[in-house]
Amino acid sequence: MVSGQMINHEKSSICFSPNTEQHVIRDQVKLLLSIERETMNERYLGLPVLVGKARKRTFAYINQKIWCRVQGWQENLLSKAGKEILIKDVAQAIPMYAKSCFDISKGLCDELSMMIGRYWWSQQDKVHKIHWLSWEKLS
Repeated sequence: MVSGQMINHEKSSICFSPNTEQHVIRDQVKLLLSIERETMNERYLGLPVLVGKARKRTFAYINQKIWCRVQGWQENLLSKAGKEILIKDVAQAIPMYAKSCFDISKGLCDELSMMIGRYWWSQQDKVHKIHWLSWEKLS
């Protein structure tokens, strides 16, 4: 009331946990908040609403998004510096929003690193250089 802001009931909807009792509690909450619509969106602001135990599958869209971006970059037109800038500014920036909100699995992070590493070390003539790992990473 102090801020003067009000809920727009036409745009609002509510999402309940599957564990919430069907009629009694859900109806009381909707009546209390004056929200009529009940919805179960998969995404909100580009992030998944529900994250269960299958985190790798839930965040697979990040992997696909980066892969599509990397495939669109034409290597023969880029220098090593150009590749580095694209990796730092685009490929590494895509998962940052999701990482700031959720604890993304180590396996997914490793897959993203491998994909970026593969792009970094690839050559125009399809000959790949060796991608060495540091001793810290191996231990």
